[in-house]
Amino acid sequence: MGKHLAPKKQRTGRQRVAIMLDLEWPFRRHVDVFVGTQWFARERATWDCVLDEFASETLQLCRPGRAPYDGIIARATPELERQARRHGIPVVNVWYNSPARGLPGVFADFRAYGQMAAEHLLARGFRRFACLSGRGDSAQSLEVQAFHEAIQRAGFRCNCRVVARQTTRNRTSSQRFHSALDEWIASWSAPVGVFVTFPDATGRHVAAACQRHGLRIPEDAALIASDNEPSLCLHPSPSLSGVEVPYRQIGYLAAEMLDLLMQGRKPPLEHRLIAPSGIAARQSTDFLAVDDSLVAAALHEIARRSHPTLGVDDVCQAISVGRRTLERRFRRVLGRGIAAEILRLRVERAKRELAHAQTPLKQVAREAGFESAKRLHEAFAREVGLSPSQYRQQLRITYSDERE
Repeated sequence: MGKHLAPKKQRTGRQRVAIMLDLEWPFRRHVDVFVGTQWFARERATWDCVLDEFASETLQLCRPGRAPYDGIIARATPELERQARRHGIPVVNVWYNSPARGLPGVFADFRAYGQMAAEHLLARGFRRFACLSGRGDSAQSLEVQAFHEAIQRAGFRCNCRVVARQTTRNRTSSQRFHSALDEWIASWSAPVGVFVTFPDATGRHVAAACQRHGLRIPEDAALIASDNEPSLCLHPSPSLSGVEVPYRQIGYLAAEMLDLLMQGRKPPLEHRLIAPSGIAARQSTDFLAVDDSLVAAALHEIARRSHPTLGVDDVCQAISVGRRTLERRFRRVLGRGIAAEILRLRVERAKRELAHAQTPLKQVAREAGFESAKRLHEAFAREVGLSPSQYRQQLRITYSDERE
């Protein structure tokens, strides 16, 4: 096989780059990193990218100096690291938990993700917290540490639990995992803000376990995941909030780093950490935790009813309380009136809908509870300081979808 492989340097002057990202897994942390590499490759115009999920074996079959690639971007393994060194080929790693520790890489700044999750829950008034992470996962350990530190600085405590990462290997491990979840949830005191650091379906398992225990989401338990994976966060109800990881930017910057290495230049940083781009706030944290039972009941009613005709009197009538009394309690607890809270929630919902780039503004307005796109525009500009279109544009990472 080796004798049929192309030489390392091609006469055309083009460079062959292998991409090894486990693309059989349809998660954004795999696919969007790949998209980012292709943005750079298109701009560079001299790259020929090859998907090779077995790049280490490919290199193993080649004699030194006869490797088919000039560089590799990968979720790197120790074997890939060894073979790349044998051939003198630069590799940029995009897998933080990789056992291949001696490679340059571009990664998410996991401490920043834990910090942002804590701030999101603290801003919603929670005073009790819980956190779930996987045993032996260094990225999750950083997230949990930062989350815990932020909670402690605010003067509160966190009920942290570490469980085995392999939860679906077999029925026995799955049952053990769910038993651990039940035990953990039984130790909570509601309302509680919960951070789930697993970047997979674990947030869904936690949501289902909360419901088994009779906990309402988000009133009793507000959940935020460490990764905004839409295929898992959006369905079923309640939709889950998640930290937004700019995976496409990670892919682009990994390609930029590889380009420097292939030129024989040293990148400014051997390990580059990328901050989160925000929180995709959804139903699972769309709530303010308050100790006043009357205000809490009103907030639940406002969250439940999003139609455009919902007014202050409707809320008062639903919980059988006078308007003056409820207004006074709202201002004492939240520092704003009932109408302002209804508007705040509608704007938050609009933000969530605007994250979907293809959703028309008329539909965004309807889903958020506004009478029309014009009303949405007026309220959004007043509350956020941007038009809905400007806000949607800001949601895009530096290298926008127009590059595709």
